[in-house]
Amino acid sequence: MQKIFYDTRMLDQAARDAYGLTEDIMMENAAAALERQGSEHFFSPDNKYINRPCVLILAGGGNNGADGYALARRIVQHKIDVAVCKVYEPKSAMCVLQADRAKKAGAIFINPYDLDEWIERASFDLRVVYDCVFGSGFHGTLDAMAAAVIASANKIDGAYKIACDLPTGCGASDCKSANDSGIDKNCSQGQNAVAESFGHTNNSFQCQNAAAFRADTTVTMGALKLALYSDAAKDACGKIVVADLGVSRSNFESAASAVCSPANDSGADKDCSQNQKAGREQKASQAQNPAAALPCAQVLEPADARLPLRDKKQNSHKGTYGHTAIFAGTKPGAAVIAGHAALKFGSGLATLVPVAGKINFENVADFELMVADTVPKNATALVAGPGLGRPDDFGLTGNCPQDQEAAGGFGLASASGIDKNPLQDQKAADSTDCGPAAVFGALKSSAMPAVLDADIFYWPQIKNLLAAKKNVVLTPHPKEFAALLKNLGMGDYTVAQVVERRLELAKEFCAAFPGATLLLKGANVLIASKLQGEQEPRVYINALGTSALAKGGSGDVLAGMIGALLAQGYLPLEAAVTASIAHASASHAFDGKDYALTPFGLIGAI
Repeated sequence: MQKIFYDTRMLDQAARDAYGLTEDIMMENAAAALERQGSEHFFSPDNKYINRPCVLILAGGGNNGADGYALARRIVQHKIDVAVCKVYEPKSAMCVLQADRAKKAGAIFINPYDLDEWIERASFDLRVVYDCVFGSGFHGTLDAMAAAVIASANKIDGAYKIACDLPTGCGASDCKSANDSGIDKNCSQGQNAVAESFGHTNNSFQCQNAAAFRADTTVTMGALKLALYSDAAKDACGKIVVADLGVSRSNFESAASAVCSPANDSGADKDCSQNQKAGREQKASQAQNPAAALPCAQVLEPADARLPLRDKKQNSHKGTYGHTAIFAGTKPGAAVIAGHAALKFGSGLATLVPVAGKINFENVADFELMVADTVPKNATALVAGPGLGRPDDFGLTGNCPQDQEAAGGFGLASASGIDKNPLQDQKAADSTDCGPAAVFGALKSSAMPAVLDADIFYWPQIKNLLAAKKNVVLTPHPKEFAALLKNLGMGDYTVAQVVERRLELAKEFCAAFPGATLLLKGANVLIASKLQGEQEPRVYINALGTSALAKGGSGDVLAGMIGALLAQGYLPLEAAVTASIAHASASHAFDGKDYALTPFGLIGAI
């Protein structure tokens, strides 16, 4: 796992203080990292040129632009033509200094109005384009000039594209600071009003501009930023590389904690002046702010999965590996997919349990899956939601009598899964009442862990269920999460707002329902859970998935995989993490074109 931070500017300052670094030293290391990423492209012996290799650097007026000017000075010494497009005039002290150095070293400067003409002339020799316009400090939307420059850069064919820190056009969608509960003083009154009206916080990151720079590689400075892992940023960032800025990444990430640490004698350093003491106290106070100086999430890697391998259990049988029961409703194919996925991911047994009077499995289930009228007494995990049906599928408003849950045909007598009410005895009642209410009754009365997915989030009974049951994994996509939040009385959000504010909303959910594990689907999957005894939710981001998973039934596969791990004794959070990684990895392992991946193709690749 790798740590992710809201904002690393405080870490920059903490590293300078802790290790005696200067801004100039850190900037030189940043430029060197950018140079290394591009060197194989402009130094390749296979390249053929009309003149000689050429590099284009798009530079802003702040310290991201300063990195670009420092880069220009370094590259020009290799007898490479370097052109710096001054998207904005140098403004920060370091940017002014680095621009002067680059000019003296021989870099040429062009203005944005001449960019298209320059690109046309240099196109055959142009090998690398660097985006150094904005970094992680970007807020709001691009102005017309910057948008036009980025659009022109994106159209360049044959050149490798590298973003410095964060692709321009990706960034915070609001104006609130991570370490300030108030509105950012650098924002206009209009921007502040918009941020306040939507209740945005700096948890909200997006890549909201159509003209966002499309990088092949993003070299982010010092540590990973949350903005790199918004759904929209996935198409802009390309490969993400973390650059050391004069100290190792681990030392950079821990620098703020070092500043937070008290002196050994618990008092201020006796050799410090009063001003130095005050300055250190102020820095410590800032660094202790979790939102600013501590990780807000961790990005998952393939090695973080704990697969259900059987190498240490040779003396075993099918019951050793659990029994997954999947409720099936108006769309039984989804439950069939989940059942097959559960078997493929290690569950010893998988049984489909039809919602009363709604489906016929004669032409749906094959011989690998069992079908039972009731939840089997030896079941060890439940999956509810895939293909269950929404209230209107049953001709209902979703406002079923609360006592219908207890009367449902799947009400379990004990945690072992014993059902005293045969399904056939309940069919008549369920034909006119809420058949799925029986599912809620079973879920509430059972101690078994459960996966909640898809249609189940549209039922109002979900609120009482989550209040009563903690050992659950919820796997909504953004639209389903919006429906869930509404049914929980936690707000009425559009899908776009859920996508934009997903970390904030996930944390609010975890605070309201501690113990539950949320897996919020998207281009980058977010997994969160507030465990007993911990102050803050644990948050993980899985960025391993591909667009091949954008196919009906992929989510049913994931639900079945998580159910299989729960059935085998995994805790909900570790089941969600491992299944999510394996699910994404299977999309890479599929032997075929990405558009051809089907649910059963995905299951085959697990």
